[in-house]
Amino acid sequence: MKTTLDNRAEIHVNIMELLVQEEIENQLKIYPQKLQNYINKVEVATYALNRLPPLYASSAIGKEYQKRTGQRKYKSQIVSAVRRALAAIERDPIKKSVPLISETYTQHELAKIALKKIENLLKFKKIIPNHKELSWNELYTLLYPLINKEKTKKREIIPSGFESLAYVSKQLNEDFSKNPNLFEC
Repeated sequence: MKTTLDNRAEIHVNIMELLVQEEIENQLKIYPQKLQNYINKVEVATYALNRLPPLYASSAIGKEYQKRTGQRKYKSQIVSAVRRALAAIERDPIKKSVPLISETYTQHELAKIALKKIENLLKFKKIIPNHKELSWNELYTLLYPLINKEKTKKREIIPSGFESLAYVSKQLNEDFSKNPNLFEC
């Protein structure tokens, strides 16, 4: 299959979200700073967007077209929807809600925790100094020679890639079973 620019477009944007965000910022300028701090802009945007049509785009040209369309055709509706949203949120500005968290953010946080645990293990084993902050870029470069060195002692060279990661995982599990507090952050 021949790859074209059209086939590679992997994101789309609801331009109405951008227009609503601009309008929220515009209308909040007249609010006292103290009240602005209590208003949850995400909830205001959600309220307003649920009352407006979507304007999706997947290209730069489409984005500009939809932005002009939104500003020309829906300006008064956007202003009105944001005004109603602010009024609704103002009635209960301290309302507690559990925000949605993106899966990407969650995975990123889990990866940071895993890296910190590996860093603690390497410090415990005195492989890296206590003041060293480990990064993902350094991890493979640091672990691969150590793993091969360990395997060479057993006359067994491990291949690079997933097999080496499986070996590291096995070693970490063994170390963890011997010392469960090892991975405390």
